[in-house]
Amino acid sequence: MRKLITIILSIVVAGCATPSSAPTNSDFSPPEILEITRGFELRDRYNIPKYIGNTAIFVDSVAVHHFRNEASTIVWRDEAGNWQRSQVVERGPGGLLNAERKLVADKTISLADAEADALERLIREPGLYHGEVLRSDKIGVGAPHHVMAIITPFGRTTVKWNGRLLGTKGEIADIVLGSD
Repeated sequence: MRKLITIILSIVVAGCATPSSAPTNSDFSPPEILEITRGFELRDRYNIPKYIGNTAIFVDSVAVHHFRNEASTIVWRDEAGNWQRSQVVERGPGGLLNAERKLVADKTISLADAEADALERLIREPGLYHGEVLRSDKIGVGAPHHVMAIITPFGRTTVKWNGRLLGTKGEIADIVLGSD
């Protein structure tokens, strides 16, 4: 009887245990999503690195109203294990006004320690790689559309949204897109 109770308790405890954050992904190939590929092409036009390799998060953002603005943002863990962010923005034709295509921003920075720690914690959450996309806010004229590809040892996922992204995916988007 004791052995049966011990087995049952072991099963219950195993079922309640926190899921392992052990690596489960070995595919670090660049995303082949149209929007992310378009962001790579933007970087190629200005000879700006794409930071394809191990752990990386790629976001392509497009807003169109008077002008068409596209941003390619990449956050990656460098060889030293530090998190970096590169963001480039191009303004060009495609909105209400005709505009010459030009690079309007190109900035690369290291993430602050608090952001890097939060990102490390968030990418280990198994729910990040499954489940629905939660968002809020009204989507106004000219609001950006975002596509984010997350590639880590813990999984791969793609998220598309307008408005404000919520939950774990939203927390990651906030860190990746920054407040600049």
